[in-house]
Formats: sequence, C-alpha cells, structure tokens
Amino acid sequence: MKLLVLGISGRTGKLVAAEALRRGHKVMGIARDGSKVDVPGAEITVGSPYDSETVKKAIEGCDAVVSTLGAFPVSQGLFSKIKSPLDFMSVSIGNVVKQMEAKGIKRIVVMTALGAGDSSGEIPGFFKFIMKISNIKYAYIDHDKQEMILINSKLDWTIVRPVGLNDKDDELSVIHNLKGVPKIKSGISRNAVAHFILDCIEKGEFIGQKPGISNA
Repeated sequence: MKLLVLGISGRTGKLVAAEALRRGHKVMGIARDGSKVDVPGAEITVGSPYDSETVKKAIEGCDAVVSTLGAFPVSQGLFSKIKSPLDFMSVSIGNVVKQMEAKGIKRIVVMTALGAGDSSGEIPGFFKFIMKISNIKYAYIDHDKQEMILINSKLDWTIVRPVGLNDKDDELSVIHNLKGVPKIKSGISRNAVAHFILDCIEKGEFIGQKPGISNA
C-alpha cells in the first residue's frame, strides 16, 4: 500500500511514516524542505499541502492518506505566535479531499485532538479555560473545520482524537472511546498514536467514526 502522510516532518507524522515503512508500505510525504524530513525511505514532494497543485502531485498513485498536521507554533509555549495560516489544516484537508474524490481514493485517517468537534464536553474545565486565553484555541477552531470537511465528504474517513501527547516511545498500549464512552486517560505517546492510525488503515477500523484515544 502507498500512503500519503501529511505532517511527515512533525513529531507524530514522522513516527507514522517510519512505522508504515517498517510494515512494508510505501510512503509519500509533503515538506517545504525535504532535507529536514528524517524518514529514510520516504518519497518527498517539495511544497505545502496548503497548495492544491502540490497535493495533486503528491497523491498520485497513493492508496490512502494519513494526516497529523498541526498549527505550527514558533515554539511550544501556550502563547506562541502561529506562523502558518490559521486555516492551514482545514484548507490542506480540503485540498486532499478534493483530490481523493477526483481520483477515487477512499481511505483517510486524520488526527485532530480530544476536545475537537462534538468531543468538546470530554475535556476538563481547566483545559477549556487555557484554550480560551491561549493560542491553542486557533488550532481547535481549525480542527473543527477540518472535521466537518471530512464528515461531509464521500470518503471512508476516520478522525482520531488523542489526548495529551508525549514522547514515551516504548508505551504502545491504547484504549479508545466513542462519543465519550468509556472514559479514557489523560496522556498518550506519539508512537502509540502512530500504531493506532496504521492499524485503522490496515484493518479498515473505525470508518465514519471519531475515536478518542489514550494509553491504557
């Protein structure tokens, strides 16, 4: 299977790409600077998924798409300036959906975050307050938009909503909920998210669903 991985230069996307290659899949990615993509074996189309022509080129010959796109803060602080367009994720996913529907590619798995869309009631009140006063709110606004684009598409979509991400690469356990049931925990490793996303692709799981996920 050939996968287009959006966000391949990011901390979660590169893990998705590396694990996909380890499982025997071919991987295509999009990056502004291919030299900064630390995924040996992946093919890179230079550009941005925000540009429809770049997506059209990169998706050629692919069987499915994975997106782990984020809002690209300058740093990791809550009040960091966002250097990408505020609609970066939703426009990028819109470009992908258009090309997938035109080319007959059906399967897409997109990582957003717990608290996006109809899961807003699942996050603690304190985090809602942090969202309100920080730049995190812009990412969630765009997550909401990209989720609606997927829901209204003709694709076999899965929206994966992880809780707080960490870098405990040896922690691969995953529990999931649907519509808030059952309760999940507060953290998950990026590596566990990568494995879960690829399992969804390979097994055809959670089509038309929005699982929240955490480590067990």
